[in-house]
Amino acid sequence: MQSEDTTLPFSPTNIYYLIGGLLIVFIASVFTQKPILRGTTLMLIVFLAGWLLTYQKTAINQSSHYTNLPQFTHYQAVIISNAETKPKTYKVEAEINAIKVDGKWQNSTGKTLLYFNRQESEKPQYGDVFLIKDMPREVEAPKNPEEFDYRRFMQYRGIYAHHFLWGQEYIKIGHEAPSKILEFSYKANQYADSVFKARIQTPNEYRVASAMVVGLRDDIDNDLLDAYSASGAIHVLSVSGMHVGILFLLLGWMLDWIKKRGRYGKQIFAAVVILLLWGYAVFTGLSSTVLRATVMFSIIQLAPVFNRQQNIYNTLAISALLLLCWNPYWLVDVGFQLSYLAIIGIVFLYPYLNQLATPNNLIFRSLWEGTCVCFSAQLFTFPLSVYYFHQFPTFFLIANPFVAFFSFAVLPAGLLLLMIAPIPVLSDIITFILKYSLVWLNKSVFFVEKLPFGTLKGFSMSIPEMLFLYATILLFILFFLRSEIKYLRVSLLIMSILFCLNITEDYFQSNQKALTFHFIPKKSGISIIDGKSATFIADTTLLNSKKIYDFHLKNYYDKHGVVNQNELVLNQYANKQGVTFLDFEGKRILWLQQKFNGNLQGNADYVLLSNNAVRELSPAFSKFQTGLIIVDDSNKRYVVENLKHQADSLHLNLISLYDTGAFSINE
Repeated sequence: MQSEDTTLPFSPTNIYYLIGGLLIVFIASVFTQKPILRGTTLMLIVFLAGWLLTYQKTAINQSSHYTNLPQFTHYQAVIISNAETKPKTYKVEAEINAIKVDGKWQNSTGKTLLYFNRQESEKPQYGDVFLIKDMPREVEAPKNPEEFDYRRFMQYRGIYAHHFLWGQEYIKIGHEAPSKILEFSYKANQYADSVFKARIQTPNEYRVASAMVVGLRDDIDNDLLDAYSASGAIHVLSVSGMHVGILFLLLGWMLDWIKKRGRYGKQIFAAVVILLLWGYAVFTGLSSTVLRATVMFSIIQLAPVFNRQQNIYNTLAISALLLLCWNPYWLVDVGFQLSYLAIIGIVFLYPYLNQLATPNNLIFRSLWEGTCVCFSAQLFTFPLSVYYFHQFPTFFLIANPFVAFFSFAVLPAGLLLLMIAPIPVLSDIITFILKYSLVWLNKSVFFVEKLPFGTLKGFSMSIPEMLFLYATILLFILFFLRSEIKYLRVSLLIMSILFCLNITEDYFQSNQKALTFHFIPKKSGISIIDGKSATFIADTTLLNSKKIYDFHLKNYYDKHGVVNQNELVLNQYANKQGVTFLDFEGKRILWLQQKFNGNLQGNADYVLLSNNAVRELSPAFSKFQTGLIIVDDSNKRYVVENLKHQADSLHLNLISLYDTGAFSINE
């Protein structure tokens, strides 16, 4: 098994020597009173230490990692996550702790994804140990232009392979939980889900309750997910920093009386709050988002204990440093980046915005404060959100105050219900409060989603453009805070540069022409881009699949600035023999879509074979000239391999989209 190289370009031993040399320079700089040398040296030491830590935390760099060992016939794996329910499978993470090579077992390390067939197996539990036949398969790189890099995403989580199990390849041989805390956590998750399922009968309300309170999102459908995404409230559907923040505020309000009790009131208060926060983190499965927020709020709570005047920016920096020491790859996690940017935005901007108005009415004041918080967070996160997700929720200011208001009811009511579920009357009252808080939360989200132009989509932003946009936002804020014209001038200059970049990009996009043979698992599809219009040709099933579009096409169209999309049903443009002729900028494309036994006549620049249309290249291509034969993934794998061997012997140019990924013709 070969994986993408994530190792350092030179030995880590050299880094140790380099750090040692820099430490000597740093000590010398202390005595020579040279602050520039001291500061530069210290920064280099920190950078190299972080690099070394990342090397050590990269699973594949361990010699015992299964990707660094010989090929094996069997392996033993223990489940290390809660099972995620998919339409046809149960998806879990597993640790491979032993492999069988040449009939002998040897220890190993490394994580893999396992997919269990739901029809053939029970739901796997945390700690279950399985004996599995064959080797897991490497997670593949993206095979379409601009497609989400799922392989890199998994590698950042230390996962390099996956294995689909259909019932005959494995056997459960025991149960050995690696962590009793996590085992308890996952059981608490399952208990919570069973309570919500029994108490809340309406599907959408049950799904949101389970997602908000304990982070279980298995049952959330696409319509509900799209509604929350379009209204800018998608963060509600996963237990995150917002939820921990709400709990932190509630605990502070409920337990404030402890501070005034005795000499050690502050210390007891801090200890109780921190314990309860970590208890909630354990209850929600110790997800990375909850861990980050819990660490941060724990550090915030510790400062008053030592009678220290805390600097919130130092607190954020310390919490980030601690988290990155635990897992350096959280630095490239989108949730990590967005959560810290949101908090920085609130800390920096909210106090100034809140001073602009002081409503006397409690309800209006709460709405105003909620709006200020949402605006501050959204302003600091929207360039990064657009960069990653290519869309912007237009009416987030309308949705988020209501979302925050109802969330303050949902989270405590949900947690309270889990604690008092067996108590008849009291649990019914709390269920009523929880259910109707969820009803109004969903109503507000769906209302915002249905507003015209509720979500602006189709953005594509480069990293330089994103940085320019952040610079513009910060300069505008400084101009309004300090009333210095120099900030406005520089911001206008940067905006002019951005404007010129966008005009240039728009010009090239308006004149672009491209034809792409897409790699789509078990399917066929072609995109033709002409200016800012795109036509996708495929069968009806594929055209109606939003999932296929979102995963394989959306980013590609956004990158090319496509604003007009057309769909053509493939069958309508094929003759009786299943042949479609296309002409693209003088290039002739022949597309065979059903069994073809005859001899092709004439020539074509490209020939696309689909649905096992051709199994023998000779005599089909004996009298036909073509520059390239393209075989898509709708063909069976053994047919593709056979065609590749035939092409080699006949000296024909042939590629398989499964091997090469999408193939594009650009003009």
